[in-house]
Amino acid sequence: MTLLHHEIERFKRELEAKSADLAGHRNPEGIAIERTADAMDELVLANERDLTVERLNRETVLLRQVADALDRITTGDYGICLECEEPISAKRLTALPWAALCLSCQEAADREPREPSMAGSRSPMAEAA
Repeated sequence: MTLLHHEIERFKRELEAKSADLAGHRNPEGIAIERTADAMDELVLANERDLTVERLNRETVLLRQVADALDRITTGDYGICLECEEPISAKRLTALPWAALCLSCQEAADREPREPSMAGSRSPMAEAA
């Protein structure tokens, strides 16, 4: 089943809105290293900084996935699994317009052990569904 033009346009609008939303939230405040006299306060600040860095990393990965999906719309490859080249279900695309893999290929990819250098390159939450 191929996607209709109006469906692709709807997904494009959703992807553009998601991209704008993510870009609007990209605020690196909170990653500055602050020194305090209290060791406990320093630990709390370091923990908050680590959480901020993790959030920014997840958002960066998702922003890249959204940009890649918009590129696939431009090239006419949107809605086609990058692994098996079968159509991605409309239900999956409705849940995750940036999905690059069909559900079967995504499940297989999620079962594969990840190499340390690839850790964090794909957000399990972003590719779920």
